[in-house]
Amino acid sequence: MTNTRKIDPEFFNIISEILENDDVKKLGTIKHHGKSILNHSLKVALYSFNIGKRLKLDMHSLTRGAILHDFFLYDWNNSSEMPKRKFYEFYKMHGFVHAKIALDNARACFDLNKIECNIIIRHMFPLTIIPPRYPESWVVMLVDKWVATKEIPQYIKNRMRKKTHKN
Repeated sequence: MTNTRKIDPEFFNIISEILENDDVKKLGTIKHHGKSILNHSLKVALYSFNIGKRLKLDMHSLTRGAILHDFFLYDWNNSSEMPKRKFYEFYKMHGFVHAKIALDNARACFDLNKIECNIIIRHMFPLTIIPPRYPESWVVMLVDKWVATKEIPQYIKNRMRKKTHKN
């Protein structure tokens, strides 16, 4: 991720309880943009934390919501792992439904406030129609897009490199 010596200790204090959760630990084993969901979520949380600090936002809610924004427990590239839920059958698209799944998982494991819930459920705007409600939600939504735009090209490049080495 980054050099941990430069990370504000408050960041780790906020997320330490979450990182101890067994389901959250599983995110470290599930691929996402070429790394793991946990790696991606830590990046989003750290960058959001740094921005939120400058903007004097609710750091506790912002950081917790950011670390949990992709708390879905499946490899979305593997259709056999996709959850079988009524609303999923309607959309059949991970991008539209994973925020709801992440929120359900987060609520099952942690007590969340309204800002944390909004961060998780609205982080896919504008793909999902309803915009974020709080400044903290907007920060996480925008940072998530920025982190993904940095991760996805590298993921594609690595996959292309693997394919060329096989041929």
